[in-house]
Amino acid sequence: MQEKTYQTREFAQVLGISKTHLLRLEAEGKVPPARRVKRGKVEHRYYTVDDIRVFREKLGLPPLLDRRRTQLFLSFKGGTGKSSISSAYAYGLAELGLSVLAVDLDPQSHMTKCLGVETDQSTLSLFEILIEGEDINKAILKTSMPNLDMIPGTLRLSIIESRLLNKDMREFLLKSAFESLQNQYNVIVIDALPTITLLNKNAVLASDDLIVPVLADYLSYDGLGLLFHELARMEKSFAVYPGQKPGGLFESICIFVNQYKKNEIMARENLQSLLAHYKEYLCETRIPYNSKIAQSTAMGMPVLQYDPACQGSKMIRRLINEVFGFERS
Repeated sequence: MQEKTYQTREFAQVLGISKTHLLRLEAEGKVPPARRVKRGKVEHRYYTVDDIRVFREKLGLPPLLDRRRTQLFLSFKGGTGKSSISSAYAYGLAELGLSVLAVDLDPQSHMTKCLGVETDQSTLSLFEILIEGEDINKAILKTSMPNLDMIPGTLRLSIIESRLLNKDMREFLLKSAFESLQNQYNVIVIDALPTITLLNKNAVLASDDLIVPVLADYLSYDGLGLLFHELARMEKSFAVYPGQKPGGLFESICIFVNQYKKNEIMARENLQSLLAHYKEYLCETRIPYNSKIAQSTAMGMPVLQYDPACQGSKMIRRLINEVFGFERS
């Protein structure tokens, strides 16, 4: 697959400066010149993901994150577009120059397929890591984005629940596995199944942030109630364990509305219900219904790669900015 490249304006936005400022810095020799490629008689300027780190160091910019974040995409209602958005979200973080690990908990491998990662019978997943004690690094695969890796989902995850029952400290196995990665990644993005399982409990206890996609409909609203009820039960059950985060299971909880159709009366009414009961957690960013997201899923690539300029891609980038508090360019 073709390497991700940036045009001058886009690259300047990633760095948080203007195009004019970037060009002036290059002219003054304070940063390396843009790469160039000739197509026909025209020479085009471009930058790569590797250039982001180099330029940030040259400009004396602080790192985007001061420590690793583990973020869990979880919903108790299916059909919310969770895998499509979580895979694009992970890709969008990698576009910013962050080193990202995507983790698929689904035996149907939806996130894996959305990122275009191919698997076979020899592919390792969390089953081999948590149940058979394999080194987590052996299960990590490369994606088409240089700084986006993944632990794929495989069919063996469909039997992981029964095997986890016999394990000591069974709810903390994933947390322990992630700790062995040390400082390899800036962000870990987990895509979980819409169910209450031991594997999902592992993901909850291993994560810093919870990100919940919902639709502006009654069933999503009902699913949120079930999710928060289960999280409250877990918080009571695991509060006594050493190393547990104080003040709750997560440092932050972000709910965002996906496939939002602002012209529909029911969608607007259901959004008001979400605002009334979950305003504390509800993101301002709403991802509209966008056919490009469905098309990109069918093509086996995140929408930010399939159509970087579409409205869906723009709003996913805005969601990233909102969740992390990055300045919008």
